[in-house]
Amino acid sequence: MPKENSSEWPLNDVFGICRQTILPLYRKPTFDSALVTQLLFGECYQVLAVTSDRKWYRVFHEDTRIGGWISAKSLKEISPSDYQNYLNQDFQVVTSPIAAIEYLGTNLYLLPGSRLHFSDLELFNWQDHIGFTGTTRSHALKADRDQLIEIALKYVNAPWQAGGRSIFGLDDLQGFALIYSIAGYNWNASHLPGRLIPFNHAMPGDLFTCHHGESGEDSFAIYLGLEDVLWMDNKMKVSDLDEWQAFLKNNRHGEVVLETRSVVT
Repeated sequence: MPKENSSEWPLNDVFGICRQTILPLYRKPTFDSALVTQLLFGECYQVLAVTSDRKWYRVFHEDTRIGGWISAKSLKEISPSDYQNYLNQDFQVVTSPIAAIEYLGTNLYLLPGSRLHFSDLELFNWQDHIGFTGTTRSHALKADRDQLIEIALKYVNAPWQAGGRSIFGLDDLQGFALIYSIAGYNWNASHLPGRLIPFNHAMPGDLFTCHHGESGEDSFAIYLGLEDVLWMDNKMKVSDLDEWQAFLKNNRHGEVVLETRSVVT
């Protein structure tokens, strides 16, 4: 039965997987609604509800802890057991700016962060088996500092986009979360990664966060070493630390809290 006074029907034990390059999640079940986030090929989600006309499904992405609405045409169901296996077993994460996979008889282009559910322990050469071109890394193997910076720098010049999670558009929060996720470090909407350290102890790959108390907004930067940082100013850019701090000072009114977090283990 639908919820009382609602056109939304709840669903139980329904799960899906993204089988397109980018899957947009909307705030409301309409294409002119705000973009909440995007899922990349191979990412899985829970299906929580469907509209009464069955044209839209409300889904929840467990990794980022973000939910939204997808078109019924984009829904690709998987079994509950497959969903649990995909979440709990190792998989390959695409790291090249553009990769390609043979899917349903044609080439599908994949972006960094896309998931291929094959382990390094497979008994066959999975790359040849599925017709894949590009580079990947095992999600179970955490990147070192140099590897994380290499991943991060692939997003230089990616434009800002609310809810974006790709090289064609990045949300400030979700963009940095995606970079660390590709490197094997978990970061979701309710929990920042790593541990707090003194500012002067920062090493390449560590995360700078700036919290603005009045607005509740956060700004982020990845320390690259030699006083350089990667941060978002309408697009991803590299500059010296002083420029980032000056930007925060000029664009944030009231009290701000600057923290340093060590994420790479």
